[in-house]
Amino acid sequence: MLLDSREINQIIVYVPLELSHSSYLMTSMQEFSKKNQINLVYKSNPFSSKGRIEVSGDELIKTTHSYLKVVFVRLNVKDNSSKLLAFDFHDSNAFFSKEALEKADFYIKRTYTEQEVKLISENYSKRIYPMGLPFMLKPDKISHPDKIKILHLKELLKQSFKLDRFMFKHVVNSFYRHKTIWHSFTSTRKLSDFEILIKAKNLTSVFYQKRFFPNQINEDTQLVHQQRIAIVRLLKKDFQKYFVGGIKEDKNLPEKFKDCASSIEGSQNQFLKAMQECGICIYTRGLGNSIGWTLPEFMSQGKAIIAEKQKVIFPQPLIHGKHLLYFDTFEELNDLIQQLIDQPELVKELSKESRSYYDEFISPKVFLENILIQMNA
Repeated sequence: MLLDSREINQIIVYVPLELSHSSYLMTSMQEFSKKNQINLVYKSNPFSSKGRIEVSGDELIKTTHSYLKVVFVRLNVKDNSSKLLAFDFHDSNAFFSKEALEKADFYIKRTYTEQEVKLISENYSKRIYPMGLPFMLKPDKISHPDKIKILHLKELLKQSFKLDRFMFKHVVNSFYRHKTIWHSFTSTRKLSDFEILIKAKNLTSVFYQKRFFPNQINEDTQLVHQQRIAIVRLLKKDFQKYFVGGIKEDKNLPEKFKDCASSIEGSQNQFLKAMQECGICIYTRGLGNSIGWTLPEFMSQGKAIIAEKQKVIFPQPLIHGKHLLYFDTFEELNDLIQQLIDQPELVKELSKESRSYYDEFISPKVFLENILIQMNA
């Protein structure tokens, strides 16, 4: 069955536990339903979060670990049929949701890499689709906020409920956790903050702003932190006149790295404002081979982007020399920065193409339509 927007008469979003990553999807669903005059409904999540499939070399490892960063969406069609979509926002390219693989008609993965997806597809006889470049934002006006809020709290209580002597404590903690997550969701930047294009004040300013992750000491996190420190120190040494940013100064930044502390406040709005003023932005990866939120944010503001080369596949490729410039080594990064500083016209060309890519393939206004096109191909 081809999924045609003209044939869809209802969208059901099963409210997830996690709202940061899924905020992009919820914004997209609201935009799609508004544009196509489709009934948008939020319901309690009936799907299990238990069960994780890990790709390890040529093997699949099945565990009972919880897998929380999946959002299920049902598209009801006018002929009384329906299709269940699972949107996997997990950082890791090697982890998959057992429930989604077994029950969804379509599986859409954020951190999509060829080798891992191929093995999963072969073992589950399921085609998996690349999601693209989601990031955190909210609609300008959230549809059915009270319903979403109640269902989110219900999901938290369901996940944490245990019949033991700490039962009351679990319930209280769920209320506090819900309050924190809901505040983060409702106070994040809205769609129009990214749709409006703010012209850079200085084309040759170089923006790189990152943070340290809390309470994570695994090897991957340490490598990410080391890379971020090395790049900040490179920028402060070789491009001090042009550099804006650093590492967010908070309790997660060790004393030995305080020379890399940023003067930019850590809020999302301050990040966006500082980035908008610069012409050149540097992107490096997130945890677990994932594509971080900053890359689509940079593209929304039409920046000339120098990005670490990555393996993640997108529905439409990002082309080196057109949409951005890729680097593998610090030497390449240094050379590309100097090249852009010396060539303002190249900055303008890359800026134009990165914004065009955002408008065509990233904006929540076009996301679901593009996913349907991909599925029908």
